[in-house]
Amino acid sequence: MLAPLGIPPEHERLYVLLVGRPGSSAAEVAERAGIGVGQAVARLEDMAAGGLVVREEPQPFGAAGAQDAADRTYRASSPSVALAPLLVRRRTSLDEAGAAVTALTEQFRSASSRAAGGVVEVVSGPVAVRHRLGQLIGGARHEVLMFLAESVIAVERASVHPMEHDALLRGIDFRAVITRSHLEVPGMWDDVREATGLGMKMRVAADIPMRMIVSDRANAMVPLSLAEGPGTADTVVVHGTGLVHALVLLFEEHWQRARPLPGAAAGSRPAGNEPGEIDRQILALLALDVADRTIAVQLDLSLRTVERKIRALMDLASVGSRFQLGAEAVARGWLRR
Repeated sequence: MLAPLGIPPEHERLYVLLVGRPGSSAAEVAERAGIGVGQAVARLEDMAAGGLVVREEPQPFGAAGAQDAADRTYRASSPSVALAPLLVRRRTSLDEAGAAVTALTEQFRSASSRAAGGVVEVVSGPVAVRHRLGQLIGGARHEVLMFLAESVIAVERASVHPMEHDALLRGIDFRAVITRSHLEVPGMWDDVREATGLGMKMRVAADIPMRMIVSDRANAMVPLSLAEGPGTADTVVVHGTGLVHALVLLFEEHWQRARPLPGAAAGSRPAGNEPGEIDRQILALLALDVADRTIAVQLDLSLRTVERKIRALMDLASVGSRFQLGAEAVARGWLRR
């Protein structure tokens, strides 16, 4: 709790104890903290030297026996006196660090301008690409836009998922366009449902021009080559220029044309002759034109089971085609657009 102010955890624990029980002896503090008396005395003396606590019976350490040291009483200094100045200094340090980052960013762009006009940087290797991707997502303050293809060579999905999760928990407006073939990756449908459940807006397109991520419409990352092989992982990071604006427009165009993810109607529950949860997931994937075999992989079902369930859903909806089944599912409230 107080570690950001530079206070060690062992000191914080004793301080909190003394806040609740002022005037405690070193022996009492040691008992409640579960440490030795000598250890407690040494820590309390360090804290007294730093102004975090006050010794009520000051006497030089070592001038009396161990019993006298154990009997010394201490009280916590007022948080407004002992901690507030530390907080102010830490905020000042963060402000100075922020100013330094801004200055270094400008210096970096200025130095890079001789080679690339100060607008692009090449990032090579999986480790560097993964780190830079984390910076773009983790540093976003308002919005992240992403084209997500089915094969990510430079950065594994397991590495990207926690980055997206943290951004969504911070309330970032996160939109992604994925390809239909992306849903062929085993387990991807569960990832999609989890992400959308956390607030990610996601749409599905037949194809996208490339993998891409744009952070706050100021920085973008795109692959250096559209035909990557297993050994290549070079990407280009583009900084706030007209090129980034063009990439945003490209995203918005594909976003408008992509198909929104369907889902079960809010608050609806299977009852009577309505489809159950698995049936609704099948309907959602069917609405995206996903093949039966892919549906089976995503829902961990056999192909025969999926085909049987689709036939049963068509009978339930009294329709003769999959297209009619999708329209009827929306009309009956089994899916929401």
